[in-house]
Amino acid sequence: MRSDRVLLSRTAIVAIGGVYLLMGLIVSSYGPLLEHLTRRFAVSLPVAGVTISVHFAASLVGVLVAMRTVTRLPARTTVMAAIGLIAIGCAGAALAPSWTSFMAAIVVIGLAFGALVLGLNQLVAYSEGTRRAALLSVLNSAYSAGEVLSPILVASLAVTRFSLLFLGAAAIAVVLVPAVSGIVGRLPVALGAPGRPGRLVLIFVLAIVLYVGIENGVGGWMTSHLESVGLRSTQAAGVTSGFWLALVTGRVLMFAMPARISEATIVLTGSAVAAVALLLASIGSIAPVAYVVAGLFIAPIFPTTIVWLARVRPGDSRATSWLYPAASIGGTIGPGAIGLVIAGFGVQFAPLVLAIVAIGMAAAFWFANRIAVTR
Repeated sequence: MRSDRVLLSRTAIVAIGGVYLLMGLIVSSYGPLLEHLTRRFAVSLPVAGVTISVHFAASLVGVLVAMRTVTRLPARTTVMAAIGLIAIGCAGAALAPSWTSFMAAIVVIGLAFGALVLGLNQLVAYSEGTRRAALLSVLNSAYSAGEVLSPILVASLAVTRFSLLFLGAAAIAVVLVPAVSGIVGRLPVALGAPGRPGRLVLIFVLAIVLYVGIENGVGGWMTSHLESVGLRSTQAAGVTSGFWLALVTGRVLMFAMPARISEATIVLTGSAVAAVALLLASIGSIAPVAYVVAGLFIAPIFPTTIVWLARVRPGDSRATSWLYPAASIGGTIGPGAIGLVIAGFGVQFAPLVLAIVAIGMAAAFWFANRIAVTR
């Protein structure tokens, strides 16, 4: 077998889904855990909130490290090492005697997350098979499912069994390490090709920065906007949950997408519909439905874009590697930048601001498709 050919056994695919689920469970637990962290470590709520920033800052470092290791080592090495780090980090978080040691454990978890986000997506995108976009979307839906389930687990266990949450996650990670050993091969790297992204890749990077800003921006601002148009807090929170569930549903439904429909068509259609839906969310009476529709149609964009670029640049996995720092940057600065604009104009303009970002994303994808088709 060629060294630059990636094969995934059925066991490995199931295990990758388990890793995505575990990642979603952990990363979405930070918010619900903040109040518990203030009591456990005697810190203020703003200090506890640093947990989220530390995690994502460390994940960016993990992405940058994995960009080098996944092309130089066998495919499963980075994945197995990163899952092992999650086990170590979660065990450290469970047993941490102080706030400093807890933060150190979060750094370890964040590093592992960054490596896994890049490693798992890359391996599926460049693996053998004709339904890679559908497979990657379904696997990413496991991550979203973890985000939905995590607050329930935190609410049930965190008060009296804080350590058990992280010890359970560590135990699951230990089981998953050998389960991913069915990943075989190595990611392709074009010999003599520059490591720097070219114009086409940079346009894809811009589109992904905007996409992640939209996903997190909608999730962060839609509740406040819905309350401003008359919904009660419980109703607005329910619609927000519906948005996240729509993301899960949209990714699962990718398996029903006919194989003849190209990745470019899926991404461009999803981007256009999402932009229209967010514009319609400005109309208070239909805003709840519009937000859920937006979630359904943006759902396949990120995983499908990875496969799309991998198909355009099949011989060099470094091209798609640049999408992962873009995702980290979009998640870090996107919601904040959108928030500053909304703060200046008022929360009632949140859908319009988000729609403008979505239009920019759709334009970037359209331009990338023009260049790809020309090539």
